[in-house]
Amino acid sequence: MAGLAPFLRPVYQIMQLQKLVNMFGGDLARRYGEKVHKLTLHGGFSCPNRDGTIGRGGCTFCNVASFADEEQQHRSIAEQLAHQAQRVNRAKRYLAYFQAYTNTYGELEDLKRKYEAISQASIVGLCVGTRPDCVPGAVLDLLSEYREQGYEVWLELGLQTANDKTLHRINRGHDFACYQRTTRLARERDLKVCSHLIVG
Repeated sequence: MAGLAPFLRPVYQIMQLQKLVNMFGGDLARRYGEKVHKLTLHGGFSCPNRDGTIGRGGCTFCNVASFADEEQQHRSIAEQLAHQAQRVNRAKRYLAYFQAYTNTYGELEDLKRKYEAISQASIVGLCVGTRPDCVPGAVLDLLSEYREQGYEVWLELGLQTANDKTLHRINRGHDFACYQRTTRLARERDLKVCSHLIVG
C-alpha cells in the first residue's frame, strides 16, 4: 500500500479541494443529477489575429495544435460529437465545447449551423471559446436565445491579463476595456462567462 501513496495523494488532494471549492464538474453533476462531460469540437474557425484583420501569427502564446486535433475540422459537427462521445465512457450527457481559435468569428448564419450541435438529445448546453473583441451583440443575442430555451450556455473569454501593456506585448490586439465591455454585455443577457487569466 505504501508504494501507492504517491499516486493516491493527488486524488486525495482533489477530493479535499472539492469540499472547499465549488468545482465546475461537481456543480454540473449536482444540477443535472449525473456527470456532464465537455465534448471538444473544432468548428474550423479562424481568428482576426491570425488572418491579417488585426494581426498575423496569433498571440505570442498561441499553439492550438497543443490541445486541439486539427484533423477534426474536416469532419462535420455531428460526426465530431459522435466520435468524441464514443471516447468518453464516464458520462451520458454533454456540453458541446467549441474551443479552437475564435468561435464567434464568422457570419451569424454559419454560427447558427455549427451551434445547432446542441439540438442532439444528449447535449445539455454549449460552451463557446472566443476573444472579447469578436462577440457582437447579434452573437450575444443568439447565445441568449439558447439560454432561454433551457440550455446551459457559457461564453469563454480569453482575457490573459488585465494589464494593457502586457496585452500589447503578447500581441492580443485588444485592451482590457474591451474585455470589460463584452463581459458586461454578456451579463446583461444573463449569460455565464468563464475567463482565462494566465499572465500577470
